[in-house]
Amino acid sequence: MEYRQRVGQVLEGTLRMACTLRSYRLASSILDAIVMFKIGLMDVNSTEQRDWFNGLMVKQYGQGGTPKLILDDKFLGVPTPEPEKKDGNKLSPADKKEEEKNKIAQQIMQTKQVTTTDEKMALEMTITRQHAESFTKEKLAAAQKQGIPPQIAMQAYREAWFILVRARKVDDTDGVTPVTTWDGALGDANHPASNHMKFLKEKNDSLYKILDSSTISSFTTEFASTETNCENRIVIGWPFVISNVAQKTGKVKIHLPPPVEAGKYEFCVTIKSQEFLGVEEEFKLVVDVAKGVEKKKEDVDADDDTEGKKDK
Repeated sequence: MEYRQRVGQVLEGTLRMACTLRSYRLASSILDAIVMFKIGLMDVNSTEQRDWFNGLMVKQYGQGGTPKLILDDKFLGVPTPEPEKKDGNKLSPADKKEEEKNKIAQQIMQTKQVTTTDEKMALEMTITRQHAESFTKEKLAAAQKQGIPPQIAMQAYREAWFILVRARKVDDTDGVTPVTTWDGALGDANHPASNHMKFLKEKNDSLYKILDSSTISSFTTEFASTETNCENRIVIGWPFVISNVAQKTGKVKIHLPPPVEAGKYEFCVTIKSQEFLGVEEEFKLVVDVAKGVEKKKEDVDADDDTEGKKDK
């Protein structure tokens, strides 16, 4: 057990390194390795082993027990305001009216266009665990059989997933054809995708310091071409962990830096499991980014003063 925990910690550490290096291929391979290690497999792409795993899940949890995420309300754009969380069973008429106003405000915010000078944009989605009910019934039955209090059995549950986001610029007319001349700069024009290793060096990154010259050269080459770096480079790697086996639905919001050039962009979102085999989800969202107006220094100072007053 101690050996498995230590290996798991090493794999988690290498996954963080892959995200720092912005390497999609490395991060994806490590996530596959984590699943292979936990389940005891040699090939995550083997049809035979996937069929075996699905059969195992059905046998243990029933027909609805095959792990699967259902993704709804997918949105990419100007961040929507976070509504105040309240107990749904104790909402007064005034609270319900306020909740309706918040929904309308969110819908209005989702119609606003992202601009190149926005501080951030947001990827939002609602995630439903199709297998939540089947897993909960099985865990409760197992706890009862072993004489373990259900609360203790539920506390030991952990289900980890990882979201990998990539981006590419696409033709303004058809919204599909890749623009291979885009340098991949997001949030800061001084940091194009092809110069990521140089950026790590300039900021004196601790990970960069331990890399040997051949490794640095390999990752520099991986991002060198504007034609391929959109496929290879991660915009962000985002983990989310389910610690309540009964939780069926939840919302995820990830803040992303906006592109520094106006135009249409396609963001590819890949969700991989760290526990289950063959349950990867992937979808693409296109966002139209407008040229923003740079704020004058006095406007920025005024905004800072306003924020400071709010904090007080």
